[in-house]
Amino acid sequence: MRRRGFKLNNHLSQEFELDLAPLLAVMVKLVPVLLVSSAFVQVMMIETDLPQVVKEAIQKEEKKPSASVQLDINGKSGIRVIVEKAGNQNIEVIGLKADGSFNYGQLQQKLVEIKIQNPEVFRVELNPEGNIPYKEIVKIMDEARKARDKNTHFPVYDSKAGKEVETDYMFPDVVFVNVMEG
Repeated sequence: MRRRGFKLNNHLSQEFELDLAPLLAVMVKLVPVLLVSSAFVQVMMIETDLPQVVKEAIQKEEKKPSASVQLDINGKSGIRVIVEKAGNQNIEVIGLKADGSFNYGQLQQKLVEIKIQNPEVFRVELNPEGNIPYKEIVKIMDEARKARDKNTHFPVYDSKAGKEVETDYMFPDVVFVNVMEG
Protein backbone atom coordinates (compact mmCIF):
# COMPACT_ATOMS: atom_id res chain seq x y z
CA MET A 1 0.00 0.00 0.00
CA ARG A 2 1.16 3.16 -0.89
CA ARG A 3 0.78 5.99 1.43
CA ARG A 4 -0.76 8.93 0.12
CA GLY A 5 1.16 12.06 0.40
CA PHE A 6 -0.85 13.76 2.94
CA LYS A 7 0.44 17.13 3.76
CA LEU A 8 -1.01 19.19 6.50
CA ASN A 9 -1.61 22.65 5.49
CA ASN A 10 -1.02 24.66 8.62
CA HIS A 11 -1.80 28.16 7.58
CA LEU A 12 -3.34 29.24 10.83
CA SER A 13 -2.36 32.70 11.70
CA GLN A 14 -0.14 32.94 14.76
CA GLU A 15 -0.83 36.62 15.14
CA PHE A 16 -3.30 37.95 17.65
CA GLU A 17 -4.08 41.31 19.14
CA LEU A 18 -3.11 41.99 22.71
CA ASP A 19 -5.79 43.86 24.65
CA LEU A 20 -3.96 46.53 26.65
CA ALA A 21 -7.09 48.18 27.98
CA PRO A 22 -7.01 46.44 31.39
CA LEU A 23 -3.33 47.28 31.83
CA LEU A 24 -3.93 50.92 30.94
CA ALA A 25 -6.89 51.04 33.33
CA VAL A 26 -4.65 49.82 36.15
CA MET A 27 -1.99 52.39 35.28
CA VAL A 28 -4.53 55.21 35.15
CA LYS A 29 -5.64 54.29 38.66
CA LEU A 30 -2.16 53.60 40.01
CA VAL A 31 -0.42 56.81 38.90
CA PRO A 32 -2.62 59.19 40.93
CA VAL A 33 -2.30 56.96 43.99
CA LEU A 34 1.48 57.03 43.72
CA LEU A 35 1.51 60.79 43.19
CA VAL A 36 -0.73 61.46 46.17
CA SER A 37 1.15 59.10 48.46
CA SER A 38 4.60 60.46 47.63
CA ALA A 39 5.94 63.33 49.68
CA PHE A 40 6.46 66.57 47.83
CA VAL A 41 8.47 68.00 50.71
CA GLN A 42 11.91 69.09 49.78
CA VAL A 43 14.04 69.49 52.87
CA MET A 44 16.80 71.92 52.20
CA MET A 45 19.44 73.80 54.07
CA ILE A 46 20.38 77.38 53.43
CA GLU A 47 24.02 77.92 54.19
CA THR A 48 24.91 81.36 55.48
CA ASP A 49 28.22 82.98 56.24
CA LEU A 50 28.88 82.75 59.94
CA PRO A 51 32.06 83.35 61.87
CA GLN A 52 34.05 80.14 62.31
CA VAL A 53 33.70 80.39 66.09
CA VAL A 54 29.89 80.40 65.81
CA LYS A 55 29.94 77.47 63.37
CA GLU A 56 32.04 75.45 65.80
CA ALA A 57 29.67 76.33 68.67
CA ILE A 58 26.67 75.20 66.59
CA GLN A 59 28.37 71.89 65.78
CA LYS A 60 29.23 71.39 69.45
CA GLU A 61 25.65 72.16 70.47
CA GLU A 62 24.25 69.67 67.92
CA LYS A 63 26.19 66.87 69.61
CA LYS A 64 25.03 67.71 73.13
CA PRO A 65 22.23 70.29 73.40
CA SER A 66 21.93 71.95 76.80
CA ALA A 67 18.60 73.66 76.14
CA SER A 68 16.05 74.10 73.39
CA VAL A 69 14.22 77.21 72.24
CA GLN A 70 11.01 76.84 70.24
CA LEU A 71 8.77 79.51 68.73
CA ASP A 72 5.17 78.47 68.05
CA ILE A 73 3.75 81.07 65.67
CA ASN A 74 -0.02 81.54 65.71
CA GLY A 75 -1.80 84.21 63.67
CA LYS A 76 -4.51 84.69 66.30
CA SER A 77 -2.70 84.56 69.64
CA GLY A 78 0.88 85.56 68.79
CA ILE A 79 4.17 83.78 69.41
CA ARG A 80 4.66 81.23 72.16
CA VAL A 81 8.27 81.11 73.29
CA ILE A 82 9.10 77.73 74.83
CA VAL A 83 12.44 77.22 76.55
CA GLU A 84 13.24 73.73 77.78
CA LYS A 85 16.30 73.25 79.96
CA ALA A 86 17.16 70.35 82.26
CA GLY A 87 13.65 68.93 82.02
CA ASN A 88 11.97 72.23 82.97
CA GLN A 89 9.81 74.02 80.46
CA ASN A 90 9.19 77.77 80.52
CA ILE A 91 6.43 79.10 78.25
CA GLU A 92 5.73 82.76 77.56
CA VAL A 93 3.34 84.23 75.03
CA ILE A 94 4.16 87.36 73.09
CA GLY A 95 0.78 88.66 72.06
CA LEU A 96 -0.14 90.48 68.91
CA LYS A 97 -0.19 94.26 68.66
CA ALA A 98 -3.51 96.13 68.64
CA ASP A 99 -3.49 96.14 64.83
CA GLY A 100 -3.10 92.32 64.75
CA SER A 101 0.55 92.25 63.68
CA PHE A 102 3.34 90.44 65.49
CA ASN A 103 5.21 92.35 68.20
CA TYR A 104 8.77 92.06 66.87
CA GLY A 105 10.23 94.44 69.46
CA GLN A 106 8.98 92.36 72.37
CA LEU A 107 10.10 89.16 70.60
CA GLN A 108 13.60 90.59 70.17
CA GLN A 109 13.77 91.54 73.87
CA LYS A 110 12.65 88.06 74.94
CA LEU A 111 15.15 86.35 72.65
CA VAL A 112 18.00 88.53 73.94
CA GLU A 113 16.99 87.62 77.49
CA ILE A 114 16.95 83.90 76.60
CA LYS A 115 20.32 84.17 74.86
CA ILE A 116 21.89 85.87 77.89
CA GLN A 117 20.62 83.04 80.11
CA ASN A 118 21.70 80.35 77.59
CA PRO A 119 24.78 81.63 75.71
CA GLU A 120 25.68 78.13 74.44
CA VAL A 121 22.38 77.73 72.55
CA PHE A 122 22.40 78.81 68.90
CA ARG A 123 19.40 76.85 67.57
CA VAL A 124 15.80 77.97 67.49
CA GLU A 125 12.98 75.73 66.36
CA LEU A 126 10.16 77.41 64.44
CA ASN A 127 6.67 75.95 64.40
CA PRO A 128 4.52 78.28 62.29
CA GLU A 129 0.89 77.54 61.51
CA GLY A 130 0.08 76.89 57.88
CA ASN A 131 -1.66 80.24 57.38
CA ILE A 132 1.29 82.40 58.47
CA PRO A 133 2.67 84.37 55.49
CA TYR A 134 6.22 83.59 54.45
CA LYS A 135 7.35 87.19 54.91
CA GLU A 136 6.26 87.08 58.57
CA ILE A 137 8.26 83.89 59.12
CA VAL A 138 11.32 85.54 57.57
CA LYS A 139 10.91 88.59 59.83
CA ILE A 140 10.75 86.33 62.89
CA MET A 141 13.86 84.49 61.70
CA ASP A 142 15.63 87.84 61.30
CA GLU A 143 14.70 88.83 64.85
CA ALA A 144 16.10 85.56 66.15
CA ARG A 145 19.33 85.72 64.15
CA LYS A 146 21.04 88.79 65.60
CA ALA A 147 20.56 91.36 68.32
CA ARG A 148 19.29 94.69 67.04
CA ASP A 149 21.39 96.64 69.50
CA LYS A 150 24.93 96.82 68.12
CA ASN A 151 26.30 97.02 71.68
CA THR A 152 24.75 93.70 72.72
CA HIS A 153 27.17 90.79 72.41
CA PHE A 154 27.12 87.22 73.63
CA PRO A 155 30.07 85.10 74.77
CA VAL A 156 31.21 82.11 72.74
CA TYR A 157 34.27 79.97 73.36
CA ASP A 158 36.94 80.03 70.65
CA SER A 159 38.77 76.70 70.81
CA LYS A 160 41.60 77.86 68.54
CA ALA A 161 42.40 80.94 70.62
CA GLY A 162 41.53 79.16 73.85
CA LYS A 163 39.40 82.01 75.17
CA GLU A 164 35.92 83.45 75.06
CA VAL A 165 35.10 85.94 72.34
CA GLU A 166 31.94 87.92 71.72
CA THR A 167 29.44 87.68 68.91
CA ASP A 168 26.22 89.46 68.05
CA TYR A 169 24.63 86.26 66.71
CA MET A 170 21.85 84.87 68.87
CA PHE A 171 20.08 82.02 67.07
CA PRO A 172 21.40 81.68 63.50
CA ASP A 173 20.57 77.96 63.33
CA VAL A 174 16.85 77.84 62.46
CA VAL A 175 15.01 74.53 62.21
CA PHE A 176 11.39 74.08 61.15
CA VAL A 177 9.80 71.45 63.37
CA ASN A 178 6.60 71.02 61.34
CA VAL A 179 8.16 70.33 57.93
CA MET A 180 6.36 67.01 57.40
CA GLU A 181 2.94 68.34 58.31
CA GLY A 182 0.52 69.64 55.69
